[in-house]
Amino acid sequence: MDLSPAQVLAFRLTAQGFGADDAEPLAALASWSVQDSPAGTAALALAARGARFEPGALDLALHEQRTAVALYNPRTATAIVPAAEVAAYTSALLPREQESLRFVLGRAIPPAGEGIGPADAVEAALPAFAAALDGRQLSRDDLHAALRERLPSDLLPWCDGCQSHHARRGLLVVAGLHGLLCIAGRAGRQPLFARTDQWIGPQAAPAVDPDVAAAELVRRHLSWCGPSTPRLFTQWAGIAPAQASAAWALVADELVEVSVDGGRAWLLTDDARGASCAGADGSAREALLLPPGDPLLLARDRELLLPDPAARRALFVAINPPGLVLLGGKPAALWRGRKRGRRLAVELRALGGASLTRRAIAAIEREAIGLAPHRGCASATVAVG
Repeated sequence: MDLSPAQVLAFRLTAQGFGADDAEPLAALASWSVQDSPAGTAALALAARGARFEPGALDLALHEQRTAVALYNPRTATAIVPAAEVAAYTSALLPREQESLRFVLGRAIPPAGEGIGPADAVEAALPAFAAALDGRQLSRDDLHAALRERLPSDLLPWCDGCQSHHARRGLLVVAGLHGLLCIAGRAGRQPLFARTDQWIGPQAAPAVDPDVAAAELVRRHLSWCGPSTPRLFTQWAGIAPAQASAAWALVADELVEVSVDGGRAWLLTDDARGASCAGADGSAREALLLPPGDPLLLARDRELLLPDPAARRALFVAINPPGLVLLGGKPAALWRGRKRGRRLAVELRALGGASLTRRAIAAIEREAIGLAPHRGCASATVAVG
């Protein structure tokens, strides 16, 4: 089966809920693809997928109802997942082999042969996190202070940025994957950390078969980012290639091979018909404003979304990235939204030097007005930069 880039994008738009405004407000969290990096974008991503998502609903789920959990994923982004599924999610991503564990820990431990190894590092770190966060929440600085009293020096490298010794993010990632660290809110400009098992209770650590969880991770990736490949899945998950390949193999008999723009990729067999029938527009709305870090932008075959290398460089930047505007299901512009008092001021930059029609700008403004309350604003204006 041959699929065009336009069909792939249309399939993903439909799969990700852009065509169903009656979906449950937090349904997208079940994809295991929603992240809050940059901070604040998870609420915008959920709002873009359904009119039923009310301002403050995600904060309510995270901090009061605790039906959702925020924790660092192996790419060190903040992932938002259903509390009832956090054990399956973390089990799916938790490395089981030494080199895969080293890959996720990264610079949190010394290079191979120069100090403590991955397994010993985790053995030393987990009790330290468990004790530091036992019965309390700590800001980032306070957590590092507590860990400095409990971790060996190999796990407290010097940081030029803050001029201190502290644990690196990879160690916090692994603590989160073991159910010992989640993000419980904010302490000023810093994250506030808690023990996941204490924050959401027993549902943080039910017995989960690692293979069952890993297979489910691949399925959810393919459901939202298919067609895909083992390499793209590896990059999306942020895990070692060997770990990703082992997970992919668990669902090999559930997949069908397709051709996308001349290259090989795979879909879940149950999704093949939907992909082949995907139209040019996978959304019922004329315009969509995707925030930076939106799940649609996390698929790693970025050239299918934006064939122009200059456009990809402009969208996928590490610091202060813009969002993407889709018109008729096709990328049309970059956007940035800034608060001006109670007004959300959206600035557009058309892709490829194209001009935006009055009708297009009016459609974008309607979407911006819908997103404004999720940025604490009462209105929105749109201008072309």
